[in-house]
Amino acid sequence: MNARILRTVILKDLTLYFRNRLFALITVLGIVVYILLYALLPTQVDEDLTVAMYAPSIPDAFVEAMGGSDVQIAALESDEALQQAVIDSEYMAGIVLTPEVISGIMRGEATVVTVYFASDAPPELVNALRTVLRLAFNEVSHTFNGEPLRLELRDEIVGPDMTGQQLALRNRLLPLLAVMLLVLEMMGLATLIADEIAAGTLQALLITPLDLRGLFTGKAIVGVLLAFTQSALLMALTGSLRNEAPLILLTLLISSLVITGLAFLIASVSRGLMSVMAWSLVLTIILIVPSYGVIFPGSLTNWAQFIPTYYMFDAIHQVVNFGASWGAVANNLLVLFVMGVALLAAGVVVMERKLR
Repeated sequence: MNARILRTVILKDLTLYFRNRLFALITVLGIVVYILLYALLPTQVDEDLTVAMYAPSIPDAFVEAMGGSDVQIAALESDEALQQAVIDSEYMAGIVLTPEVISGIMRGEATVVTVYFASDAPPELVNALRTVLRLAFNEVSHTFNGEPLRLELRDEIVGPDMTGQQLALRNRLLPLLAVMLLVLEMMGLATLIADEIAAGTLQALLITPLDLRGLFTGKAIVGVLLAFTQSALLMALTGSLRNEAPLILLTLLISSLVITGLAFLIASVSRGLMSVMAWSLVLTIILIVPSYGVIFPGSLTNWAQFIPTYYMFDAIHQVVNFGASWGAVANNLLVLFVMGVALLAAGVVVMERKLR
């Protein structure tokens, strides 16, 4: 492979990419908008004292006591519905009042009350709820018996246990912003290749000393370079490269390889700009699905692991927000690398057949 020819192809592709006003504008505005969005998002965790409750019947005295403590109560129809509501972050906590528990409260007996807490509930919120619940239950017991209740609160965490590791919204969204920049480059590179195929430029290039291997290598380098540079710039400008910078950059680099492979596949099955846009829109919707597992812990099932961006979101999230080590995300990086190579190879095979 002639290095001079390869360099010429790369420079040509970069020039053509930024000559396209749409993608040149998206490239610049994407970084600016995402950084502004990150800066404007709340830096504090929202502490909403809304409590779900499952009970055959909720004593009015208890409801009044809770209402006086600035805590709202939402009655749910079953224990399972209550747990799922807490997992889905609809409520920070849920209380189960079985008939036996209610009877014990009424009689002032030693009573165990089960309280479900969301996995990302802040410690200060958990402690506040414990205090409020004890006061409320004791007031109910004192109302009926004149004696304080001997109460034991049994905490249960539902969803992934992240107690003590709560995150502000902008930190949860940062992996999504980084991956969205990568996805935008998927659309841009796919458009560039599809336009060259439609115009016959790629076929013409093969008449020169440039062979197919050099052509695809140049395209791959351009795709990885564009995607990696923008996502790395975003991480740098948001201060996310202060810790484990090499690991974060390697994650972005391998992720860029995956995105380039997807761009090759889109370009190989598309017939023009509108076709590229249609395929890119469908893929973008699918690719952002795993982000909900980061924004709303416990909201995804195992099927999301078949989507490549699942491993991008998880790796970036673990390293940036929790300082994960190389060993902790090694499996993610390995899966991403294998997926990237497979997608790139598939895209090259399909595109080669199209060119011939």
